[in-house]
Amino acid sequence: MKRFFCLLGLCWSLSASGQSLLPVDKNLVVEEDKLSEQQLRDFQELTHQKVAEFQKYLSVIADPKQAGPVRELAIENALLLFLPDARMEVGTIKTNMLVREYPLSVYLRRLKNLDKKYFDVSITFYDLALVGDWQKTQAGYETTATYFQHFQGNGGTIRYEDKTVKKMNVDLRNRKDPFYEENRWTVLLGNVRVAEIQPATPK
Repeated sequence: MKRFFCLLGLCWSLSASGQSLLPVDKNLVVEEDKLSEQQLRDFQELTHQKVAEFQKYLSVIADPKQAGPVRELAIENALLLFLPDARMEVGTIKTNMLVREYPLSVYLRRLKNLDKKYFDVSITFYDLALVGDWQKTQAGYETTATYFQHFQGNGGTIRYEDKTVKKMNVDLRNRKDPFYEENRWTVLLGNVRVAEIQPATPK
């Protein structure tokens, strides 16, 4: 049996079959701070889906052709996917690969405001995101998700294009879920850093 929940058209599911496989100690007492292998695989799949949802939001926020309220809603919902203090690195091939870091909310606003510089902005993703295996921490589990972004901006006389590889921290722990308003094992995305940036068309 599976449980489903949806956010703006994307349905997420978690298998409930793992409930019979909860980790137990030598006295067969359930270890509340651990998850079964099946549950970890389920949360890995959920992470894939949350990264895909974030990518959809980025494309909407950046697109000047989208209505203002739609872009604002995309910003609000993108922030719900992340830890409150999450930060985003950005880089450019024009300044010797200089990387800057912003609070995620500031980054998303700057992305939306690119329509003041470019009349056409496009963010697409040229490979499937990769999600690593979970590593146990004191608070729960953590992993890294890697995604591959293609940015294009056209302002007539001003044009810019690059491909960027970004690595995102992912945090899994028992906490107050922002959608259900109750404590449960929940995945939230974290800091995003630039791993590689290059021209879209190598010279």
